Amino acid sequence: MIGSLRGTVREIHPSFVLLEVGGVGYSVSVALPTLDALGAGQDAMLYIYDHVREDVRDLFGFLSYDELDFFKKLLNVPGVGPKAALSMLSAGPFRDVQGAIMSGDLARLTSVPGVGMKTAQKVVLELKGKLVGEQTVSQPEREIMDALVSLGYSAVQARDALAHAGGESGDTSERVRRALKYLAP
Repeated sequence: MIGSLRGTVREIHPSFVLLEVGGVGYSVSVALPTLDALGAGQDAMLYIYDHVREDVRDLFGFLSYDELDFFKKLLNVPGVGPKAALSMLSAGPFRDVQGAIMSGDLARLTSVPGVGMKTAQKVVLELKGKLVGEQTVSQPEREIMDALVSLGYSAVQARDALAHAGGESGDTSERVRRALKYLAP
């Protein structure tokens, strides 16, 4: 599984770049904002989503790990494949796309080619609660929120419990215990 590629951008095409790494050219599909940020002949590092099916292997590239993580969240929505998720990320900077999902801006999401009203509604329904406050959460807080969500709490409940769990003192397991104590009836 390929996690990242660092090399020279040899060619830029409308939906992908040819990234040369150690003499091998990789065709990497990217969203429009990423395409705009890259230039031919420039050195680049892309985080990679390696999509393997029985007959095809596609690489999808992202400038930041957060963007890759958001792409994976889009893929978890039923009916959203890698190409549709990449199209959604082409609607603007991924933080703006996240904001559109959090605010329920269906018009913005349906403006993306290949994304209809039904798919946009599913994306908002599935991800709206999971993206709350994601932009301002530190890595330890994200781990705690992920632990609470894996126990069945919503992202909103996890964030609220984290806020009431008493500051940043203590290790992750201690903070999870305090958050669970807050959530207990």
